[in-house]
Amino acid sequence: MLTTTDTALTDAMRSFHLEDRPRSTEGVGIASYLRWCTTPGVSIAVIDDGELATTWCGGVRDANTRHPVDPTTRFQAGSVSKSVAAACALRLVAEGVLDLDDDVNDRLRSWQIPSNDGWLPRITLRQLLSHTAGLTVHGFPGYPAGQYVPSIPEVLDGIGNTPPVWVTTLPGLQFSYSGGGYCVMQQLLTDVTEMTFAHLAYELVLEPAGMVESTYEQPLPPEHVDAAATGHRFGGRPVSGRWHTYPEQAAAGLWSTPSDLARFFLAIERSRAGDPDALLPRELAVQMATPHAANQPYGLGLRLADDGEAPSIGHSGSDEGFRTYAVLYCTGQGGVVMTNAESGDSLIMEVLLPSLTKHLEWPTKADEPLMTTAADGEELAGTYHTDKGTIEVAPIGSDLELRALGQAPLRFAPEADGRWRCTTLQADLTFPSLKTLVLHQHAMYVKDVVATRVD
Repeated sequence: MLTTTDTALTDAMRSFHLEDRPRSTEGVGIASYLRWCTTPGVSIAVIDDGELATTWCGGVRDANTRHPVDPTTRFQAGSVSKSVAAACALRLVAEGVLDLDDDVNDRLRSWQIPSNDGWLPRITLRQLLSHTAGLTVHGFPGYPAGQYVPSIPEVLDGIGNTPPVWVTTLPGLQFSYSGGGYCVMQQLLTDVTEMTFAHLAYELVLEPAGMVESTYEQPLPPEHVDAAATGHRFGGRPVSGRWHTYPEQAAAGLWSTPSDLARFFLAIERSRAGDPDALLPRELAVQMATPHAANQPYGLGLRLADDGEAPSIGHSGSDEGFRTYAVLYCTGQGGVVMTNAESGDSLIMEVLLPSLTKHLEWPTKADEPLMTTAADGEELAGTYHTDKGTIEVAPIGSDLELRALGQAPLRFAPEADGRWRCTTLQADLTFPSLKTLVLHQHAMYVKDVVATRVD
């Protein structure tokens, strides 16, 4: 029997349409969107009322073999790995094995954070988890099949395909995303427990959270290969060897399913609520979901809601050939989307999230005040000032043309709700008044640009 959530998810899947790309495909549904986005497969888990409510899958695990995606198909989770890894570290904090604010060099045995010309930084576990340690190396490309896979100390020393990890900004002051910091954390956990990271993650988080289809083992063990999705490049070409191997397990090495990741984020929410049998003590779960720097809404391994957004926890992830997005709102609603293509970002951000938000009635941030008068392009045209330079707006027929920062012009078409939408980029324009322009771009770490007309 279909639940209300099942019906709403079905409606969401049927509602997809391409806005003039091409016109003849309007209303054709998710299959055409997968083809248009050159994304072979997608898997979705929906959370409702604080529980895993339902799942939906589409497409294939591999563009060559054409085996269909099912709810047990495993995808590389990319940086969502960090959320689960952070919980592993916090389990050790809860057990008294580690302290969030001790100098990690005091416990590291196989590698040490290096000095800078004799100046030795003091780095804490809290800083590693919140990306406030000032460390280098944003992310990792992994290692193609057949290539040498370095150890974590070798990765940290730059023996591999990424630079060495070291401190370049004053620790503790601000957020600066560093996958390298999570490699330091991974080495710290293996040093203090004398266990492999995959084993300790299974014992500390995966098994207790019921994540039965998940593993940090790298490379993926043979018994899990058949159930794994193949990664795909832009254009739909499979990654050579199907996927890359990530020794940087804590940063990018988790294999999982949307259902398992949903179970994890629900476990964190139950911990925050103080459930007696929860994964983490309440005080640590609260810290996990508390911003640790003024310049970015990020906790301890969790991406948090930005100003004006509905309160939530979650993370996104990008490995070679895979894209993932997870969000859980304070209302107990949310979901996890996993795709097996680098073009999955477009599918997730442009198609799935708007439709899921609409049909499942997920929370949204307060709408920007929109023009309610019949303002046309002539009235909105002019020069708008930002701290990065000027934005020129001019009417082009019924559309608006935007020129900014020396880039080629972009065209924005009017929407029924007062917004102006650009199909070349993921961007919207709104005009709260005839003197104010708001540019909203759908991308990680990007905040709305507010510009004031100067003419």
